[in-house]
Amino acid sequence: MGIKLSLLDQSIVYEGETATSTLAKTVALAQTAETLGYDTFYVAEHHLIKELAGAAPEILISYLLASTKHIKVGAAGVMLQHYVPFKVAEAFSVLQHLAPHRVVLGVGKAQGGKDEAVQLLQRDYVQNVQSFDEKFIELLHFIRNDFASNHPYAAPEYTLEPQFTEDFAVDLLGGSQESAKLATTEQTGLIYPYFVNAKEDVLAQTRAAYRSSEAFKIAVIVYITDDPLEANRYLHEQASYTVLLANGKRLNFNDQQTAEEYANQYEQAQIIEQQVGAFVGNAQEVKAALLDFAHRFDTEHFVIHTPGVPYEKKNDMIHALAHEFKGE
Repeated sequence: MGIKLSLLDQSIVYEGETATSTLAKTVALAQTAETLGYDTFYVAEHHLIKELAGAAPEILISYLLASTKHIKVGAAGVMLQHYVPFKVAEAFSVLQHLAPHRVVLGVGKAQGGKDEAVQLLQRDYVQNVQSFDEKFIELLHFIRNDFASNHPYAAPEYTLEPQFTEDFAVDLLGGSQESAKLATTEQTGLIYPYFVNAKEDVLAQTRAAYRSSEAFKIAVIVYITDDPLEANRYLHEQASYTVLLANGKRLNFNDQQTAEEYANQYEQAQIIEQQVGAFVGNAQEVKAALLDFAHRFDTEHFVIHTPGVPYEKKNDMIHALAHEFKGE
């Protein structure tokens, strides 16, 4: 089984850094990933979070494409609930024409920030908003130019320009059987966010429900160290926190304090500490764990996430992992 490795970078602004210096390091990391043979370099979408500089993935993707030569660059993902599907299709069509065969569109359901971000991004909606599934399907029809003949957007006046001229990679970000079924029906890839929730039974159920011929990818946290104490400390620091509201809405936070501040705004809000999906150890141990996962969950593609890791150490870790898989 040939394993593909990709990277996810959230452009985290560490202490002493600025958004400018952080984004420069994201670019440098993508260039390093290219030299090491990583398949795709993913960036994320977050809003109104001071620690994260990647608010506009389509803009960052365009710069990364211009700063590299052959590595694929993608969104993981665009938070579709905030946007009109047509505009997302337009943006990625332009990117695809700028860098043929190198652009990947990952689409997510999350807010990408607190409620204030939703209020700002969706303030001009004047009619009932489509469900995520409806938006996702409409986006794919624009990309594939295959609206049913009786659909209003099937008219030539609504044909996307510039049109996509090749098979275009679309991934759904989802960690449920419902997401797996949607990706199967629409024949898109699926990225399972194991790094958010390490419940293997849910992963297994999602994998079993996914029947598309496209790629099934698992996004995992990786931390490479020879020191067991350092490994345990890192795992403790990476615990995530889910705020569950009375109406069933869920939001994920990377630290307990921020989760508590958000939960305190609502009555009957619960905070659930989640164990993140991480592979920690030396490069050989991490490789063995990934290969075991590949076998058990029938995948050949991992998206490597390294939150809370300064960029110098990120570089060291992605070198070590790439060399381990190459047998160097």
